[in-house]
Amino acid sequence: MNKELIEKLDSLELKIESRNIVKEANSIMEWAGSDVIISSQLNDAIKEWFGDQFAVITLEKTEPRRKAVITEFSKELSWLFYQLKDIFAGELNYISKPVFFGMLAQTSIDYLEMNKEDVKCDQLLFSVLDKARSFSNE
Repeated sequence: MNKELIEKLDSLELKIESRNIVKEANSIMEWAGSDVIISSQLNDAIKEWFGDQFAVITLEKTEPRRKAVITEFSKELSWLFYQLKDIFAGELNYISKPVFFGMLAQTSIDYLEMNKEDVKCDQLLFSVLDKARSFSNE
C-alpha cells in the first residue's frame, strides 16, 4: 500500500475515533452506488431494486449481487463510503469498484448480523475501514 493511501486511511480512523463526524454525516445523502444501497429503513423501492438481481461476472470472492445495508447508522456509514470513494478514486476501475464497495457492504452486513443486540456506530465504521485497508493490501 502506498504511503499517501496509508496516511489518508489513518487520518480517517482518527476522525472516526474523535466522534466528530455526526454533523458532517447528517448533511449527506445515504449511499446508493456500485450495486450498494445504505438506508435507515427497508422500503418498497429498495425491496424491488434488491429483488431485481442480474447475472454478473466478477472477481468478487463473495456472491456477486446487489447489497442493501439497513442500519440506524446509515448516514454515518454512507459518510464513510463517500470518504473511501474519494481516498480510493485513483486505485479503482470499472471492474474493481463494484467489488470494493460490495466487499465493504458485506462487511457492514456481517457486522450488523453478528452484533444485532449491541450495534455500535464506531465499531461498524472501524470494521468497514479495516476491510478497506485489507483491500488496499491485496
